[in-house]
Amino acid sequence: MVGLIPDDRILHFTTKTALSEDSALTSLCSKDRMEIVSSSVRSDFRAEIRSVRPEIVVIDEEIFAANIDSSEQYRSKSCVPFKIVITAEDQVKERIFDYYKAGADEVISQNISKEELYLKFFSILRRKKILELNQLTNLPSINKTYAVVEHCLRNLSDWLTIHIDILRFQSYKVIYGVNKADNAVRVTGKILQETIHKLKLKEAFVGHLGRDNFVIVSDTNSLDLILRELRINFKKALQDLYIESDYNNGYIICPAPHRVRRREGLLELNVGYCTNIDRSFLSGSDVIEQALKNKKEFSSKNKRVIVFEQDKDFASLLLDTFEREGYSAKSVSSTNELIQVVEDFEPKIIILEASGLGGQNNFVKICEDLKPFKETIGTRILVATDVPGYQNFLALGADVYIPKPYDLEILLKEVRRLRTTY
Repeated sequence: MVGLIPDDRILHFTTKTALSEDSALTSLCSKDRMEIVSSSVRSDFRAEIRSVRPEIVVIDEEIFAANIDSSEQYRSKSCVPFKIVITAEDQVKERIFDYYKAGADEVISQNISKEELYLKFFSILRRKKILELNQLTNLPSINKTYAVVEHCLRNLSDWLTIHIDILRFQSYKVIYGVNKADNAVRVTGKILQETIHKLKLKEAFVGHLGRDNFVIVSDTNSLDLILRELRINFKKALQDLYIESDYNNGYIICPAPHRVRRREGLLELNVGYCTNIDRSFLSGSDVIEQALKNKKEFSSKNKRVIVFEQDKDFASLLLDTFEREGYSAKSVSSTNELIQVVEDFEPKIIILEASGLGGQNNFVKICEDLKPFKETIGTRILVATDVPGYQNFLALGADVYIPKPYDLEILLKEVRRLRTTY
């Protein structure tokens, strides 16, 4: 039965006896999940490497010498294997310098014993795995992650790929700094590992693509269990990632260009996934891109905007601007009709001119009335006003504060961000 995690492959380019035909060697290797694949390809090595995705490439001297000026072919964009050249005993010392200069990582004699060759493979793979771990999280990095996804795509009938990043991570990094942000990434990686361990899944893989991007590969039946456990565990970890006042408030305030202020909620896991039943995939990259696309799909569908503005001319200008940008937009000029229009229209963004609200108490009431929509359909409030005091508006429930006068492009930029990042 083919497992979810692929065996480490050793690709042998040969014109003679194939290593894969040596039963003693293959038996030793198989115990440590090493698979030897032999190839008689004499050119276009890159295509073969792309197909097999080996950790180690073993090359007979005859083939390597014939291609010594183009030895970069023994690697591909997504696979950089360790290269071993096998040479005749009497040629090792004579040619070793040339072969190392041409790109060989090691040169060995063809008279090496099977046990020694097995131990050499084992040692190289152990060192390679350590070096290829992400230094921040000690999780397998991008090459291994894509190799696992490619393996599932080609060999398994039941697999699930989950892409995870951290929502509002960049804002957290701006406020708390690089060291705290790195710690948030480390904590996330640890939570992913501990979740998989706690659920005792038969086989699952956690990889780190870089920055705050992670991938989990598992069987499709594990999806709900993984997502529920991840969210519970991540929420428990939040208190240690924030100062007490920010954690208790449930948000931080982030500065932006043009005196814009943004209210950012606490960090959350942003999850997208796809399975082998979604559609046919071309590659591991295609699988992960589809998981990303699925993640963004819901937030990008809602392009509805309500403008609360008592200046009819300015409201008309805003409506025309949003409609040219592909939004569905409506304007409201009184607080009495605002909630009814929100109920019917279910907008993603509400733009409020605070000076027309009749004081802070009315703004508080509107935020309370809008709270159910914020929780169920993700409606966000953008205050664009000449009333000073961004701290008050953000504390009371606004997500973004833009002081008037402002450029329309600034408003559009904040609306785009709110629509796609929450």
